[in-house]
Amino acid sequence: MADSTVDTWWALSVCTLTHAFIHVFAIMHMALIPVFMKELSLSIFESGLLVSIPLGISVSISLPYGFLTDRIDRRKLMAASLILCGFSGVALSRANSFLTLLLPLCFISLSSTLYHPPALSVVSELLSAKQRSRALGIHGAGGTSGVAIGPITLGLIMGTYGWRFAYLIWTLPILVSSISLLKIPKSSSRTRRDNSEEETVQVDREKQNMKRLRRGYLLLLFALSVRGMGGQSVSTYMTTYLVSNRGLSESVSSLVYGLNPFVGILGSLSGGYFAEFSGNKRWMIIAYTAGMFTLACVWLGPLWFLMVFYLVGGYFGGSTMGPSTSLAAELSPRERRGLAYAVFMLPFNLVGAFSPVIAAKIIELFGIQTLFPFAIFLYLISIIVLQNIPEKNKP
Repeated sequence: MADSTVDTWWALSVCTLTHAFIHVFAIMHMALIPVFMKELSLSIFESGLLVSIPLGISVSISLPYGFLTDRIDRRKLMAASLILCGFSGVALSRANSFLTLLLPLCFISLSSTLYHPPALSVVSELLSAKQRSRALGIHGAGGTSGVAIGPITLGLIMGTYGWRFAYLIWTLPILVSSISLLKIPKSSSRTRRDNSEEETVQVDREKQNMKRLRRGYLLLLFALSVRGMGGQSVSTYMTTYLVSNRGLSESVSSLVYGLNPFVGILGSLSGGYFAEFSGNKRWMIIAYTAGMFTLACVWLGPLWFLMVFYLVGGYFGGSTMGPSTSLAAELSPRERRGLAYAVFMLPFNLVGAFSPVIAAKIIELFGIQTLFPFAIFLYLISIIVLQNIPEKNKP
C-alpha cells in the first residue's frame, strides 16, 4: 500500500512537470506578436493567423486521435508529444518569415493536442473519485506554470539575447522530460480498483441517466467554448493592448503577460480544494463571475489598477482547471475517458482557432479596447449555461 502511494504521487509529479514543459511554448508567440509584426512586417490579420491556423489543425485531428488514446500506451503518447514540442522549438528559433514561423507553431499546437487526452486520463485515475479535482488541480498548476514560464523567460532575456534564445533554452529540458514518462507505472492498481468500485456502484444509475449526463457534458463544452472565446480574444492581443494603449515597453508587457498565468498556479492548486467543498460547477460559476469583474477593472481602471486585477483574473482563471476537468470525468464513462477528454479539448482548440481572427476583425472595426466588453458579455453567457448543467448525483 505504501509503495502504491509512492508510485501514485511520483506519477502525479512527473505528469505535472511534463504538463509544465508542454505549455512552455504555448503562448510565447502571442507575447511576441508585436515583435513579429515589427521584425517580419506582418499585418494584424497575419498575426492572428499565426494563432488560429495551428489550433485549427489541432481541431481537425482531435476526434480521430481521441479514439486512439484508449487503445495505445498513454505514456508513449505523452512522451512523443514532448519530443515533437522540443524539436519544434528549435525550428521556431530559426524562423525568418511568416511560413517558417507558422509551420513549427502548428507542430507545437499539435504536440499539446497529443499530450492532453492521455495525460488527463492518467491523472484522473491516480486518486479516488472524491480527490479527483485535487489531483487534476495539481496537474493543471503544472500547465499554468509552463504557460507563465514562457513569457517571463521572454521578458527576462529578450532585451539581451533576443526572442529566439528563449525557445532554445527550454528545448533540452523538454526532450529529457519525455524519458521520465516511460518510467511511471501504467496505473496504480489500488487506486484503479478503488475508482472502479466507486464507479461500478453507479453503472445502472448512469445508464438510466445517460441522456441527462450527455446533455450536461454538451452544456459544459458549450460553456467552456463561449468563455474561452472571450478569454482568448483578450489574451491574444493583451501585449499589443499594453504596448499600444497603455504605453508599456515590449519586454515589460511580456513580463506582465507572463505573471498572469504565474498567479494562476495558485488558482490551479487551490481551485481543486475549493471545488471539493463547494462542488465543481458552483466554483466555476464563482470564478467566471470574478473573471467578469476583473476584465472590467482591467479595461476601465488606471495602469496600477490594471496590473492588480489582471493578476487577480489570472488566479480565478487558473482555479477552474481542476473543477472543469473533474466535471468532464463525472459526466463521462471511465472506459471512454480518453475520447471524452479529446472531445473536452476541442472547445479550447476550436475557440483558439477562430477567436484571434474574430478579435482582429473587432480591432479593425471598433478598436482594441472593444475586446473587453465583448469578453465580459461572453463570460455572462457561459455562467448562464453552467447553471443549467445537471448535478450528477441528483435523480
